[in-house]
Amino acid sequence: MVKLNLSLLDGIRDDMDFCLKLAEEESLVVLPGITVGLKNWVRITFAADPSHLEDALGRIKTFYNRHTRGIKM
Repeated sequence: MVKLNLSLLDGIRDDMDFCLKLAEEESLVVLPGITVGLKNWVRITFAADPSHLEDALGRIKTFYNRHTRGIKM
């Protein structure tokens, strides 16, 4: 589980919005925390070989940087 700091993100309203935009922009699906009672958290699960995980984490980083206010990671 990862807590979202929405004050750092432009154009992201909540965990559901984060998940929908991540799926739309990067073709990655993560579970919004609201589905398990944790508003503004996301659940990342994986069952893939390391090369696929590296690609997926790179796409999450790209998405985050595209939506971050100010400092880029």
